[in-house]
Amino acid sequence: MCCGLPRPKGKKAVSSVLRLFGMASSKPIILMVHGAWHLPFMYDSLKEELEMLGYEFLCPKLKTVGADSHGMTWEEDKEVIVDLVKPLFDQGREIIIVGHSYGGIPGCAATQGNGVHERAAAGKKGGFRHIVYLAGFAIPQRGMSLRQTFGGEYAPWHDTVPVSKKHLTTVNEKAKDALFNDLPEPERGAWLAKLVPQSQDSFEHPLGFVVADINIPKTYVVCERDQAIPVALQEKLVETVPGFRSERIRAGHSPFLSKPRECAELITKIAAIEV
Repeated sequence: MCCGLPRPKGKKAVSSVLRLFGMASSKPIILMVHGAWHLPFMYDSLKEELEMLGYEFLCPKLKTVGADSHGMTWEEDKEVIVDLVKPLFDQGREIIIVGHSYGGIPGCAATQGNGVHERAAAGKKGGFRHIVYLAGFAIPQRGMSLRQTFGGEYAPWHDTVPVSKKHLTTVNEKAKDALFNDLPEPERGAWLAKLVPQSQDSFEHPLGFVVADINIPKTYVVCERDQAIPVALQEKLVETVPGFRSERIRAGHSPFLSKPRECAELITKIAAIEV
């Protein structure tokens, strides 16, 4: 895979045919909630693989990312997700929500009251049918923030203003190996250059709805070569939450870049689980 280069046109053509004949609409939509500092286009390789498998893929840009994100928290990101999915739910669509890294936080919050069975009980159609954490932050306790999950300290590859409000956080050169360690060396630097500032408040705003509160099936995908979130921490998050399934992929923190096909196949395997 080469950074930023388009995939073969044949794949897009096949995806268009699938949509033309309505094959994608019979399956749940895959909604990716992107990670901190990331932008939606960084998931395009995964998008193309999922479309090849007959799935629709959505990845909205969150409010907490970008140069104008001062003071934004996961609550604004939750609103972005809910505003996007509500019309789809009203059409009867079901959605698998995938939270990558930080995306697990607003992804979790968005599921509150929006599960398939919860909506059905209220006489409504559609809903979230499964949440997938892709090397994601599954906050274990109400009142905790993402920073507290790391023991209150930021990683060495974070550039932050400690415990502050309305500041932006960026990453430094060390993030190249933390986030993209299983990509070829030239690609690591190329992807690092595509990252943008992130609202620091998104890491420090406490949560009132956490993974243990989720009322839909939940699966954690442990990335076994991850250098950003230690594998031991990923496994601990799974072990401490009753009913948390787990899958594994031999990849770093960004399997949607290093192993997009394998990542897509794993997501579709989870999507096929009956609810």
